[in-house]
Amino acid sequence: MTIRVAAVQFEAGQDIGANLATCLRLVTDAARQGAQLVVLPEFCNHLAWYTDRAQAHALATRPGDDFLTAISASAAEHRVYIKINVTHAYPDGRTGGTNFLFGPDGTLLGSCDKQVLMGAENDHLDPATEVGPVLDTPIGRLGMYACMEGVIPETTRGLTLRGAQVLLNSLNSFATDEAALHIPVRAAENRAWVIAANKVGPLLPAEHLPAMSRGLGVPEQWLHGAGESQIVAPDGTVLAKGPRTGEAVVIADIAPERADDKHRPDGSDILAARRPELYGPLGDAPTGRRRPPSAPSLPVAV
Repeated sequence: MTIRVAAVQFEAGQDIGANLATCLRLVTDAARQGAQLVVLPEFCNHLAWYTDRAQAHALATRPGDDFLTAISASAAEHRVYIKINVTHAYPDGRTGGTNFLFGPDGTLLGSCDKQVLMGAENDHLDPATEVGPVLDTPIGRLGMYACMEGVIPETTRGLTLRGAQVLLNSLNSFATDEAALHIPVRAAENRAWVIAANKVGPLLPAEHLPAMSRGLGVPEQWLHGAGESQIVAPDGTVLAKGPRTGEAVVIADIAPERADDKHRPDGSDILAARRPELYGPLGDAPTGRRRPPSAPSLPVAV
């Protein structure tokens, strides 16, 4: 079975309504090109910049809110699967970097929080307390993850071991090695399809870019999303890739069942060759936050 999939890249700012309009417009574009599955970038609802945890929680999505309801309606309107990542507020006060998959009738098929947070995300968000599901759908077995979870191997390997054929990666990354290294390597080492959608445009508020650029000693453009959203085959071949800058809808046709063959070119099987007794703790279930997100102050010296 062959399906058409799309990885969508765009800029998201601090206007939640404008971000939603961009999501809906580009899902429509992908659907018009025949996509049956559309993957959107990480933190689609709001620029990942907050003054504190309270603001991050206040601006996050909630069950049944306008943002998620509109994404659900778009999935039903176009009869497509939509994978999205947003900040999401839970009733117990936690705020997740949350993946959602909506089915072609608008039903929420599954969700999971980001297990591995990066940088200031640790100050504003809460890590997952359980692994994400593998969703068995008519178009294949789908697993979801986000950004930093694709830099390390454990999250995608766990999804592969639980049967995922197609790995859906939403990114909010300025790192150029995502496209050149991490995304295709996660596909090849797991013999699985990867659909990766990244941001473009500033990843910080525009008014802070000059000062951050000076402080870090890097040009402002390196604080923009790195783009190059892509669709990668189980052997690591990049079938389609977006540009480094600018909006794009990246389209490719894939055969999910190809991911069921876990043999390397030398005939060895990547899963049969595992030796988990050597790294057992890495396979333990996530525990969530064990300590506060940061110290109130930190004395330093140079």
